Amino acid sequence: MTKLYSFYSGIFADNALDFSKRSSYIREIMLERVYPQRIIVPMKQGLGAEAVPTVNVGEHVYIGQCIGIVPDGVIGAPVHSGISGSVKDIRKIVLPNGITTKVIEIVSDNKRTFHESIVPRHNLSINAKTVMGIIKNSGIIGMGGEGIPVIAKISRARKYNVKELLVNCLQSEPFATSDLYRINESPDYVVSGATAVAGAIGTEKIRFLLSDNRKAEKEVLEAAIERAKKEFKLSVDYEICLFKERYPQGYYRLVARALYQADLKENDILENTVGAVMFNCSTMASCWDTIKDGIPMFQRIVTIAGDNGVSHNVLAPIGTPISEIVKSEFGAYDSTNRILWGNALTGIRVKDFDNTPITKTTSALTIIRKVDFPTAPCLHCGLCNDACAMDISVDVAYKLIEKNMGELAINENVLSCISCGLCSYVCPSGINLASSISEFIADYKKQNNDRFATPDCDVGLNNINGEWGSFSLLEDYVEKTVEDVEDDDSIILPFEGGKRI
Repeated sequence: MTKLYSFYSGIFADNALDFSKRSSYIREIMLERVYPQRIIVPMKQGLGAEAVPTVNVGEHVYIGQCIGIVPDGVIGAPVHSGISGSVKDIRKIVLPNGITTKVIEIVSDNKRTFHESIVPRHNLSINAKTVMGIIKNSGIIGMGGEGIPVIAKISRARKYNVKELLVNCLQSEPFATSDLYRINESPDYVVSGATAVAGAIGTEKIRFLLSDNRKAEKEVLEAAIERAKKEFKLSVDYEICLFKERYPQGYYRLVARALYQADLKENDILENTVGAVMFNCSTMASCWDTIKDGIPMFQRIVTIAGDNGVSHNVLAPIGTPISEIVKSEFGAYDSTNRILWGNALTGIRVKDFDNTPITKTTSALTIIRKVDFPTAPCLHCGLCNDACAMDISVDVAYKLIEKNMGELAINENVLSCISCGLCSYVCPSGINLASSISEFIADYKKQNNDRFATPDCDVGLNNINGEWGSFSLLEDYVEKTVEDVEDDDSIILPFEGGKRI
């Protein structure tokens, strides 16, 4: 009998979160593309420093061209244009999550011309350091929401000599299916990207974490794994680990609890506690996009979902304004709806559709009806505590926060909150518990910034393969042949000998 992994709370029956009764998402015959007339590309989209624009107002740019670079010596990711056209403006905006960042506004020329550097890689006999350089320059960050530059996590994993690479395919939030679509449409890219990253790190095993209800995804991953075993010259074991379909399955601390029976504490990381590193499946596919096809991270799949249970996926350039996507999909915005920048339970309400873009971490846009639910005093029913996957005494913490007794709320484990929104969802009194707790944590962390710095993210970032220079682009990275590197740092990707793809 197949073992099913899971944490031990956060599951509900007979409602919208009972995924075993949820209808399958629409599997489009062809992924719809969005061709915006303009894009607003943020220079800061994830963890790390803001990129510095490398283009000027009035300059013509092309698809895949690097338009922002992070200075050497800091964590961050370069930024690339997803359309061809002219730079109209460089200004600052505030994203829905509160981040203030410069953006580059580009107006399309409707020609969809690619930068000359966007060409397939004909020789895939490349080594670990080359893989790391390609990924660094392509600007890939965690697409599951964390936004950590992939090169930073690779470097950290190498430091701790991790033995397992976990590929997170557990897209558990209601209606969100962008990762599942990516698995179904390009399983070889997911598996090949994971294999290349595993080779760069030196891991011995790759484990794909998947819901036991996802039969189709399991089948295509199994087939892709068999093909990878024949193509890659690496001694890597593959395994598909099936999880019970619970929300919020997929958060790294809950994965550690399910897979390793490890209870990670505040600021603990997988790498130095259980010897594993975890990446989102779409992130791994993007790694293979850039390694094989030479495509940096300038676009992503986004789920357009509604509370009517219908969802589908589109491929859109990073920086596409929400108004452009809504216009493309629906023709006009229905004012009786709200639009969330993100998923149904964790998304942030959008107010300015014209100046709010999708970013590298935007997996979904959720459209819900405007309904004002009545609220009532707390009933002391305890449903919020039962729902919490992090074992927080939610009702007590909420009351302490409301009474400005934050330090006592911390004693109730409130800093472990992952902002999944379940407590608000189940509250029969309609109290927005999650919002109050999240705002308190955000303010607390701002006041105690040093305590919450991400550990060890900058390990080895500037010494992976010599000096890249302040304005290195994807095409500037100098590849080395397999013969030029030492055995302990080399991997050989498929098509050994430079076979043309």
